[in-house]
Amino acid sequence: MIKNIAITFLFCLAVLIPQASFAGLSLSVNPVDGGNILRFERTPIAGAENKKEIRIHISSTNGSRYQVFQRILEPIINDKGEALNLQAVSVQTLPNSNSTGTLYQQNASPLYMSDQLLYSSDANGDSDAFVIGYNVNQALMNVSGNLRGRLVFTVHGEGNASGDQATIDVYLEKASSGLTVSIKGGHNPTRLHVRGTDTTTKTADFLNVSFSGNLGQEVRIYQTVETAPTNEMDENLDSAVLALDPEGSTDGLHLALSSPLSINRTLVYSSSRNEDSFAIYFLVNAVQVQAQDAGSYNGRVRYIVETSQGRQEFPIDIQCDIPPIFSMSVTTPPGGVAFSHIVANSPPQEKEVLVNVASNLHKPYQVNQGLDTNMTNNQGKEFENKYFTIQVEIPSGQRGQTNFVEFSPMQTGDYPIYSSDARGSGATFKVVYRLQGYDQMSPGDFAAPVRFSLNQK
Repeated sequence: MIKNIAITFLFCLAVLIPQASFAGLSLSVNPVDGGNILRFERTPIAGAENKKEIRIHISSTNGSRYQVFQRILEPIINDKGEALNLQAVSVQTLPNSNSTGTLYQQNASPLYMSDQLLYSSDANGDSDAFVIGYNVNQALMNVSGNLRGRLVFTVHGEGNASGDQATIDVYLEKASSGLTVSIKGGHNPTRLHVRGTDTTTKTADFLNVSFSGNLGQEVRIYQTVETAPTNEMDENLDSAVLALDPEGSTDGLHLALSSPLSINRTLVYSSSRNEDSFAIYFLVNAVQVQAQDAGSYNGRVRYIVETSQGRQEFPIDIQCDIPPIFSMSVTTPPGGVAFSHIVANSPPQEKEVLVNVASNLHKPYQVNQGLDTNMTNNQGKEFENKYFTIQVEIPSGQRGQTNFVEFSPMQTGDYPIYSSDARGSGATFKVVYRLQGYDQMSPGDFAAPVRFSLNQK
């Protein structure tokens, strides 16, 4: 569990005695606020900096250029041997804190195991001083307990062996307060796996969110999309495909049922309870997923817990697998394509069939119609095809083509009645069958055994 934390960050200064061969360049390190310890206390306001400073002074009598470097001499680890995430401690030199040379690392950057160039003197190698600031980001603290390590500062002269160095022992204490927060995936603590068939909570992956030990302060939990889910072709997952379904017996939830995965910062929960818990299921919208390209989409969502004492962040990776879809559904009228009580010169009867095609393959396709034999009545008498006609109605704005824009005589055999656009977009269209009585026909009830098939081009 990740805990709301109070931090004490101590640098114990132990400057080595320079060797005789280092005469001409000397280095001293001193905290700006005095003493020999840099102490970092818990940040009282969320988002405020937790910064301390040290001053580096270089005395030079060589008359040549020199440079000052910083690096981690011994890793910062706790009693269990767990190493600190170095992103948690940033370092930067303070602009205009020097007199003559050039400062580097003026933009905050993490500590490194390798050398970090901090300062370069002028061409004459004049003595100088500058200030370094250190900042602790509590949200990035990844290990508990007391941590120890060591930094080393080194000054090197140009073109000669002169130099000096000073080491700083690091002591970092991470003390927990009362509030304990946990945000974990139901199957994998840091990852959610959503399948294209996860349309209900019975199968869907979920987040478990809980906290305890709160002492009356308001707890606010926000959700933000850090990285939008994309597939191998760098195509985005439509935000409407994923629906978030919160569940829990709490009045602190602000997330509505079936909320889409918004790219904006969203308030999920707020209350001042001592403890609480709820779950967030990640479902697939059964309708929207049909319009999404097949593939595996990967992204990251970040949950931010804010209180008056600070903030904690929980990144959660998301993988959403959209399976290939290529299907057709046909809705026929009751009784199928059948016409009753047809006599000579009777008014025309029409029957409508609704065809729906879903595809995310981006390949063109055709819908074929098949009629093995001419239509017959219940006495086996055939109906002349020129009085049995077909028309295909494609909605306005839908891309697709048909050769049956007007009523045309039905034919036996298999033949296309609809062709998709080049991207194989899904389609919904209507097939209308019309039967018209004629002279000298055999009256009766007629049925057409029509079949439909879906084929890629």
